[in-house]
Amino acid sequence: MKKKQGQGVVVLGAGLAGLSAAYHAGKQAQLYEAANRPGGECVTDVVNGYHFDRAGHLLHLRTAEVRQFIRQLLPEKLAVIQRDARIRVLDSEVRYPIQANLYGLPSDVKADALRHYLAAMTKKTAGAPKNFLEWAKQNFGTTLSKLFFEPYNRKLWTVSPAELSLEWMRNYVPQPDIARVIQGAFSDIPQGGGYNATFWYPKKGGIQCLARALAKQVTQLRLQAHATRIDPNKRTAEIAGMGEIAWKRLISSIPLPALVALLTTKPKQVAEAVRRLQANSVLVVNLGVKRAKIHPAHWIYFPEKKYSFYRVGFPGNFGRVAPRGCSALYAEVALPAGTGWAQRQGICKRVKQDLISAGILAAKDKIAVAHLQYLPYAYVIFDSEYAWARKIILDYLEKTGILSVGRWGHWEYSAMEDALLAGKAAGRTCN
Repeated sequence: MKKKQGQGVVVLGAGLAGLSAAYHAGKQAQLYEAANRPGGECVTDVVNGYHFDRAGHLLHLRTAEVRQFIRQLLPEKLAVIQRDARIRVLDSEVRYPIQANLYGLPSDVKADALRHYLAAMTKKTAGAPKNFLEWAKQNFGTTLSKLFFEPYNRKLWTVSPAELSLEWMRNYVPQPDIARVIQGAFSDIPQGGGYNATFWYPKKGGIQCLARALAKQVTQLRLQAHATRIDPNKRTAEIAGMGEIAWKRLISSIPLPALVALLTTKPKQVAEAVRRLQANSVLVVNLGVKRAKIHPAHWIYFPEKKYSFYRVGFPGNFGRVAPRGCSALYAEVALPAGTGWAQRQGICKRVKQDLISAGILAAKDKIAVAHLQYLPYAYVIFDSEYAWARKIILDYLEKTGILSVGRWGHWEYSAMEDALLAGKAAGRTCN
């Protein structure tokens, strides 16, 4: 097999992390993407005039440097939006986050939730929580834990919240102070909070415009070019149809288990560690509906078992993604890893029925488009083996000159901004 001469920077995967890494590594970086377009999961499928992102892809920007970078990539193309998220529970819609917006609950449930919540906030607990379920009970009380935190997280992660460690939480679970809790219990004034209280989104065309704009800044991008093997000792990567490429630094944003599977050699402990990594899959049911403004919210969480989906979003409320007089929505169904696509038709039918039961769709609504998307890697599961298994793999890769970055490359729970920053950090190590 012919090997190309010279050593440089090879980047695998043109999701946001890979694109950012290649951009910041400069002209020396060679970026290879298996798909026929850049973006990874940050892409938009266009079907009969409807634009469907792969589930909810919203820009939550904390840092000034990323805000400036995004503005440069997409001048005048983004809207800054105040979140309107809801939770459907007990046949009521409560504002998100529920812990700061108890007002919409039935009066008896609200009284119990408030009493248990305030007791939890003021009680001195003995010992640190061992898992997410214990943490939720200690911080929000038993009523809210049973009503939302336990069932929603079980549905989202596809495992018991008692199996989840606390590494994933960071800023993802808001903890309002007592004053906001009380105000939110007795008045219907939105109590914000959380990392996604404000978000950015393209005014039209869906989230794909971000990846496309960044891809234009990358000098060497090859599509439909997937890696078939990586030799960490020789520091070569075989790209289908292109032969072997020598690298001085390899940056990968493909899912961590897929990366390890490409290695021609690896220690037994790395092979064992990768078997311990767990993730779920998500089937996204996208519908184009011939009715305007089917719901005023941006998205709704559904913790209860009677609904198949854990979240339903209405992207037409934050961008132009549907023909005039029509609406687009997406429903996300979490499933154990590797399942779902074979069941897609049955799940789609169930989702439509549940949307009618929830009052989001009317039985008479005309569905113009039903478009399914399958995310084989969706949410990394933070179980008791997560931390040590991930560390063994990432430490070994770094010793061989491989940096694995991004949500699935670094095997973490993170947002698009984090992917851009991780790619930047990785790319800068090559200069």
